Amino acid sequence: MFNPYKSEKYRLYMALPLVLFFVFFFIAFVYPGVSRGIDLRGGTLLRASLERQVNTASLQNELLEAFKLSDLQINTTTGPLGSKILIQFSSEKSLEKAGQLLEQARSSLASSPANAVSLSRDTVRELGPYFPGAFPENLSPGESVDFAESSFESAQKNFSDQLDSFLVEKLGLTGPAAISRNEVGASLGESFYSSAIFVAIVGIFLLSVVIFAFFRELVPSVAIIAGAIFDILGALALMAVFGIPLSLSTIPALLMLIGYAVDTEILMTTRLTTRKDETLPERAFSAMVTGLTMTMTALVALVSMLVISFYGQITVVFEIAAVLFFGLLADIISSWMLNTPLMLWYTEKNKKYS
Repeated sequence: MFNPYKSEKYRLYMALPLVLFFVFFFIAFVYPGVSRGIDLRGGTLLRASLERQVNTASLQNELLEAFKLSDLQINTTTGPLGSKILIQFSSEKSLEKAGQLLEQARSSLASSPANAVSLSRDTVRELGPYFPGAFPENLSPGESVDFAESSFESAQKNFSDQLDSFLVEKLGLTGPAAISRNEVGASLGESFYSSAIFVAIVGIFLLSVVIFAFFRELVPSVAIIAGAIFDILGALALMAVFGIPLSLSTIPALLMLIGYAVDTEILMTTRLTTRKDETLPERAFSAMVTGLTMTMTALVALVSMLVISFYGQITVVFEIAAVLFFGLLADIISSWMLNTPLMLWYTEKNKKYS
């Protein structure tokens, strides 16, 4: 069987992953960039089962004419269980502006009561499309803010009711109960996002500590950590290409990739540094055969998950399986075209491993 590591030019294999690293970084963070899901940036996600085909472009134009929606996206999925439509948007512009004014009114109540009254009046005025009532005169500052708060809550409910009625009519649904709604506030979404980033950083840090403690050598440790980062970056890039958002379901999948990347890297590194009954190229090839067998088995299982979740329209499972699938494809490149040539080069220079 052909052993690619017996060639004297095996170091050239590292060129492809090094180029891909910068390509993945550009795709993931520059263009088109990974988008954040509703649960990490705040917004509303509506789901409904469809009884007929829908022109999503026409529906999007009609929604934008009827409501001032920010970042509106409409997608449909089709499977054996029927068709579904997913409508998501970050906010309604009038309500968003009113919410900002209301927050300012609350914060200025103690320091500038007159300003709080003025801001409360502006809040109610901004609610015009969803709250037709007028702002009462001769209210105290505290009463003004209370009235603005209750008006804002009524406007939010009226907006939801109007949007549901609009969709029931346009989509031919049986009623508002046919629409499932998931709402996350902007501040809560940012909190989730900050927590997720913190967990990812801590995870990578702890991984680094464990790897350095186990190998106690710089090159093998850095190679393993670099492989894990490459896998995550590759998964993020393909998420950006295929429009899979960063969310509370995909972030755990990305962290799972760290464990898998470390598995294959430790397998390869251990084979190269501990076996003495084979030449170094033979050790590297043996590790590759074992590692690829593990990876291909996992990929087959993930393809099954992708097919079942796609036709069953199980969005969360589909996104998790897709992220893991993307990451394992990247792991094949990082493990056997970057880290293995690097470690083979390192062990050749280090006589104690020969």
